[in-house]
Amino acid sequence: MTEPSTVDTGTGYGRKAPSHNARLTEVGPGTPMGEAMRRYWHPIASSAGLTSDAPHRTRVLGENLVVFRDGQGRPGVVFERCAHRGSSLFYGRVEEDGIRCCYHGWKFDVQGHCLEQVLEPDKGLRRDVARQPWYPVEERYGLVFVYMGPPDRKPALPRYDCLEPLEDGEQYYADMPAPGLPPTGLVADFNWLQLWENTIDPGHVAWLHSQHSGQQMQGVGTTGTPDNFYDPDLFPANISYAKTEYGTRYEYRYLDKRETGTGNELVYIMEQHLPNVFTLPDFVKVTPDARPDLVLWVVPSDDTHHRMFFSLRTSDPDRLGRFAFGILQNGKMPWEMTEQERQQFPGDGEAQESQGPITLHSEETLATSDRGVVMLRRLLNTMVDDVEAGRDPLGVSRVDEQPRHIQGGIFTAATADRAPAAAPTTEA
Repeated sequence: MTEPSTVDTGTGYGRKAPSHNARLTEVGPGTPMGEAMRRYWHPIASSAGLTSDAPHRTRVLGENLVVFRDGQGRPGVVFERCAHRGSSLFYGRVEEDGIRCCYHGWKFDVQGHCLEQVLEPDKGLRRDVARQPWYPVEERYGLVFVYMGPPDRKPALPRYDCLEPLEDGEQYYADMPAPGLPPTGLVADFNWLQLWENTIDPGHVAWLHSQHSGQQMQGVGTTGTPDNFYDPDLFPANISYAKTEYGTRYEYRYLDKRETGTGNELVYIMEQHLPNVFTLPDFVKVTPDARPDLVLWVVPSDDTHHRMFFSLRTSDPDRLGRFAFGILQNGKMPWEMTEQERQQFPGDGEAQESQGPITLHSEETLATSDRGVVMLRRLLNTMVDDVEAGRDPLGVSRVDEQPRHIQGGIFTAATADRAPAAAPTTEA
C-alpha cells in the first residue's frame, strides 16, 4: 500500500495577481495622489544651475516640462510641446524676454504669453490667442519651485526655520558637487514612495548600512556616531514614532560613551513634512544640539521615476561633501562599483530599485519595525481624502506664515525632551 505524499504548503502556486497601491503611488493628472501632490510647491531646478544659456527638459508629476531662465533672470516653466505645431521647446533658444521655438520662431515669455510669431504678418496679429501652457514659479533657498495645481488654490511657498536666516558667511548649496549634472536633478528609476518611505524607516540603517553590507556610514566611531548606534538588538527598545503638525518623525535614543565613559544619551531625530519633505543631520561630523541645516524633497517625475532635491545652509564647504559622500559602498560611490560589488555591498539604491518600478504592496508582510511606514501611509491617505473632499490638505496655507519648525538632527536627550512640540504627538 502506497503512503499518501505530504502536501506542500506555502508554495507560490495559485496566488492572486500582485498589485501596487495606485492611490498612493500614481501621480499623473487626475489621479488621487497626483491631484493631492498638485496642491503643494515642488523643487524643479537649482537656482545656480539654471542659467540663461539653454532650456532644460524635465518631467514632474507625469508632465513633460521645460524650465529656463530668460535674459532678464526670470525663471519660467512651460509645457515642452510648443503650442504652435508641437515641437519641443527643449530645442528652443532663450532670449532676453522669453524662449523661442526652433521650428517656426514663435516666442513665449515665462508666463506663456506669445510675444512673436515671426512668419506671420506684423509678428502675429492674433498672437495673444496662442498661450503656451505654463506654471507659476518662485525661488527660495537656492531652488526654483513650481506650483502645478488649481490656480485658485495656490498656497504660499513654505519657509523653514533651519534654512533661515542665513548667518555670517553662510550660503545655500543646492547642487551636488559633481561636474556635468543637470540643474533639474538626477532621475532614479523607481516610484517616489519607495524613497519617501525609506526616510521614515530607520531600521534599514542598522541592518543594510551596517550588518549586511559592512559599515557604509562615514565617521563611525570617530567624528560621527558610535558603533553601538547600529546595533540591531538595541533598535526595538529605543525607537519611537510620532505625528507632528506637518507630518511624522522618529526618535532613536542611544548612548555615546566616548566622551564621558559612562554614556551620554543622545537622540537622533528625523522629521517629515507632507507631502515629500524631510531632514537629514550631519552624521559624519556630529555636533549635538547644532542647528539643523539641511532640507530635502522627493519629487515624483512620474509613476516609475523620481528626483531628489536639497537645500543646505552652511558656511563650511566641507559640509556639502559630508552630505554628498557620507554613505559609501565598499568605500566607493555607486557609479564606481562593479555589478559584483553592488550585489555584495548593496545600499539604498539597490534595495529600493530592486523592489520594482512600483513595489507590489499586496505582497508585503509588515511588522512592528514598519510602524513609521504605516503611519506615513495613513497620513498620505488622509491627504488624498482631504483633496477629494474639497479641503486643503495638511501643511497647505494660502497666506505667508512664519518659518516652520523642523527638529531634525542629533540632540542631547535633555535638549530634545524640552524642545517645544509643534503639535501633540501620538505614538504609532
